[in-house]
Amino acid sequence: MTRAGEGTLPDPLAGLADAAALWRHAGGVIDCGRGHLVGIVNATPDSFTDEGRHFGTDASVAHGVALAAAGASVVEVGGESLRFSQPTPVAEQVRRVAPVIARLVREVDVPVAVDTFTPEVAQEAIAAGAVILNDPTGLRDDAMLRVAADGGVGVVMTHFFGEPKVRPTSFPDVDVPRTVVAWGQEALPRAAAAGIPPERIVIDPGVGLGKSPAQDLDLLHRIHEVGRLGRPVFVPISNKKVLGAVTGLAAADRLAPTAAGMAWCRLRGAAIFRVHDVAFLRHALTALEAMLAGEPEAWHDVVK
Repeated sequence: MTRAGEGTLPDPLAGLADAAALWRHAGGVIDCGRGHLVGIVNATPDSFTDEGRHFGTDASVAHGVALAAAGASVVEVGGESLRFSQPTPVAEQVRRVAPVIARLVREVDVPVAVDTFTPEVAQEAIAAGAVILNDPTGLRDDAMLRVAADGGVGVVMTHFFGEPKVRPTSFPDVDVPRTVVAWGQEALPRAAAAGIPPERIVIDPGVGLGKSPAQDLDLLHRIHEVGRLGRPVFVPISNKKVLGAVTGLAAADRLAPTAAGMAWCRLRGAAIFRVHDVAFLRHALTALEAMLAGEPEAWHDVVK
């Protein structure tokens, strides 16, 4: 099938075989042959999307429990927003995330992750029971490498132009998908040398992290290229700025484009999606997986 002036359209199923890999973490394994949702618990007063609605230990735990009940395969807790602002003191980050993680590991039956680029916070979170580490800076800090290796945790390895919480003044003039693949080709062996084997790593190409909306769109359009690294692809698609840039919608109104982005990335081989609204997106992903497989996980008796 072609359009006038275009070559052959990309195969919408290309890359799915690359997603059929296991992701090992400190508590077990996740089969990335099917799609998964990571539910976000922002244990912060200043998060981009929920603006502190789940701040405080009790509120954060309740939200994490609700995300797991709605179908999240992983519940992820973060104690510092990536807003362009002053860093949150380490002790305050630990105070926010460690009690939440300690309670969630007792109250949900899915793995609990921590989202942090601070080694001391990661260490305390792992001690509290986190079995997955999502480091937005891609383990560039040697101390974080050691924490991840010693903890035996699963790792979300993220590509990031620039520094966390620092507003970029310009964007690198590069082919972003190719740059992400080249970065991963160096980052994976570095992690392995530190004691983190590839089967414990998934790749986050870093949508929205030091990239312009146009670069983010190109990265999403060519997300299948990230699968060349041979590890499952993890996409934090929820409410991203690029979705607002192409629709004109505010962050709180981007559920429909989030679902569209998730579906596109899944069809291009990505397996794991970091999202806020698990309940809605779980239904979308369940229907998509049924259509991909030609059969559902379960048939339901409905009137119409």
